[in-house]
Amino acid sequence: MKKMILRCVCVFAVLFNFAMPVSAGKKFDSLKEAIKKEANKESKKDSGKETGKDSKSSKGSKYKRENVDTEIWNLSVLDTARDVDYMDEIEKDIVLEMNMARSNPQKYAELYIEPRIKKFNGNVYGGKIRTNEGVEVVNECIKFMNTHKPLPVLLPSKGLTRAAKDHADSQSLTDQSGHTGTDGSDPFTRMKRYGSFNGASGENISYGSKTAREIVVTLLIDDGVKSRGHRKNIMNKDFKMTGVGFANQHKLFGCECVLDFANGYVEKE
Repeated sequence: MKKMILRCVCVFAVLFNFAMPVSAGKKFDSLKEAIKKEANKESKKDSGKETGKDSKSSKGSKYKRENVDTEIWNLSVLDTARDVDYMDEIEKDIVLEMNMARSNPQKYAELYIEPRIKKFNGNVYGGKIRTNEGVEVVNECIKFMNTHKPLPVLLPSKGLTRAAKDHADSQSLTDQSGHTGTDGSDPFTRMKRYGSFNGASGENISYGSKTAREIVVTLLIDDGVKSRGHRKNIMNKDFKMTGVGFANQHKLFGCECVLDFANGYVEKE
């Protein structure tokens, strides 16, 4: 059975949050071995599927895209990262998912969060994921989304994306987690490598989720994080720009995704 644990980290009085799914084997395997087994199962399962919506990222990994109803979602407005050349397909889809949630929180909750309610048995979701808070946190997220005002879309930033990719790519080669880089850097330092930000800024990190929608929905629900910092970052009216870095590997969790946010960001020339 997989156990989901969510934690948050404070850096320089700004909340930087990360979601950490953790697996535990039925025979009490070690944490690392249990997660590796789960990751291998998912990898074999994915490799046997062929659909017309599959695509390959620049790293060459298979990626299955979620369906988006274009009669509901105006892609010409929401899909702000589709034409950039510095993001993989999953990274572009993550920007789209966040913009869908921001532009119409009520509809996003109805379509992609509410259906989860029926999949809970106590604190166990989908028969295999043991959550911290159970269905209550899903209901609380839905209430939050239903009362939240629509927000402007997030625009992609090359510098923020490079900062996010730096952390995702380097940390994914280790069994480390959190916002401190393998070189000792913090999110602010990484953002400043490629430009300058002004106003509010933040970072979310997700481990173990392999699709754009699962990453965004999980961060919005924010199970086990009292501050709901992941949710607040995605739905923050002060954030106008974003960068995404997805690594299709992690020695402990199987994959990693870093989301960086800023009110404003000026790229270095």
